[in-house]
Amino acid sequence: MSTTKRRTWSAQQKLSILEEARQAGANISDVCRRHQIAVGQFYTWDKQAKRAALTGLQNAQRGRKKPDPQETLGLEIQRLQAAVAELTIENLQLKKGRWP
Repeated sequence: MSTTKRRTWSAQQKLSILEEARQAGANISDVCRRHQIAVGQFYTWDKQAKRAALTGLQNAQRGRKKPDPQETLGLEIQRLQAAVAELTIENLQLKKGRWP
């Protein structure tokens, strides 16, 4: 078992390495060796970057966004509570014989 600590790379560092390797005349193996990463790791990052780019560039739905179901339900509950309160007041007034 190895006691060496795993390195972590920030997204900015990964992108910088990918851009460096994509420069004209750059050799991917040399860039990987310089940054001490495996070539397979480079291609994994490249695949992830392309997938993220496609996701970011997909056509989003146009027009209004659908309202949040939780928010819609909350508004409906408030509306119904106000209606119940109004009917309760009206009912009490009718029982007491006082109608506005």
